Amino acid sequence: MCKSRYILLAACLTLTTALSADISVYLKNEQQNKKLATTTLDNREYVDIENLNPLLGSVTKLEHGDFRAHLYLFGEQFIFLPNSAYYSFKNEIHSMHYPSLASGEKFYLPANFILEQLPRHFPDNLSLKAKVLQVLRPKDKKVQRVILDPGHGGRDPGAVGKNGTREKDINLSVALKLKKFLEQELGLTVLMTRSDDRFVSLSDRTRFANDNRADVFISIHTNASQSRSARGLETYYLSTAMSSDARAVEALENDVVELYEGKGEKQKYDELAFILSDLSQTEHLENSNFLATFVHQNLVSGTKSCDRGIKQANFYVLRGTFMPSILIEMGFISNLDEEVLLKNGEYQERLARTVFEGVKRFKFRFDRSRTV
Repeated sequence: MCKSRYILLAACLTLTTALSADISVYLKNEQQNKKLATTTLDNREYVDIENLNPLLGSVTKLEHGDFRAHLYLFGEQFIFLPNSAYYSFKNEIHSMHYPSLASGEKFYLPANFILEQLPRHFPDNLSLKAKVLQVLRPKDKKVQRVILDPGHGGRDPGAVGKNGTREKDINLSVALKLKKFLEQELGLTVLMTRSDDRFVSLSDRTRFANDNRADVFISIHTNASQSRSARGLETYYLSTAMSSDARAVEALENDVVELYEGKGEKQKYDELAFILSDLSQTEHLENSNFLATFVHQNLVSGTKSCDRGIKQANFYVLRGTFMPSILIEMGFISNLDEEVLLKNGEYQERLARTVFEGVKRFKFRFDRSRTV
């Protein structure tokens, strides 16, 4: 069925939310009573598929190209098509009796699917008793808390452009914009290592992330080079620096320890190198690779800037973080053209938006791996 027909279908739906009867839900783990909102469409009760996630611990994905919807729940996947009463589950076709519906950006499932079909598929986790849906949720391991780390700050200005633009100001501005997107559009808890112009040591930044049990750590920087022609985007995750370019950036970011934290402090960071061989880091490094890939791909496509690649380096600020962690170099403040761009508010907004889209893609992949 073509997209135009879906739009026509959505326009013809009768929407009467005032008459809808919400579904009563009891969360056994938390011993809490909740409500699952329903909407009356075509004189039947429907549920917005996205509203299932906070109650059931599920993960949803909407493919707007063909309006297909995926629901990942208790280790299994459901696939739905709009205006069809049939859905796929465990490679078999099942009937909900009433069709799912698409309206604008929303995808709706008939209420009887939640009340009748889901308990039949998952009798150990869901049951319907006295018209109340009893839910035993798995432990939530999804991405919920993000630490944003605007590089430099206070007495450490970071790199300074020829026209006086300071890296620390660009980093903070983009981080604040990114924080807004993550909170408002994904509902995540976002904490910042600094939210104003203050100095924070590299060890305090990683300690802050670990103490707050963050799920993701993103350090935000702008680059600099002796060559005024150097330009473009780079995204890093932790490892020993392999290329000469990576070693140069690593030195640039790590040298702030001696400059602003005092002589001898570098030794403390070097002693942390053992974590690179710690088996507990293996999963984090793998997920850091995925996070770097998704963020970098979106940065490049969204800004049309020069792609300098995804790289690995031994940044002090990433060494002690026990979570997926990346460091972004948003462009070269030493390049006159990129300095102008980096100082522009609209371009900063675009940078924040593209990083957000990358984090969103990573969250979907990460959450699904914890659900399926």
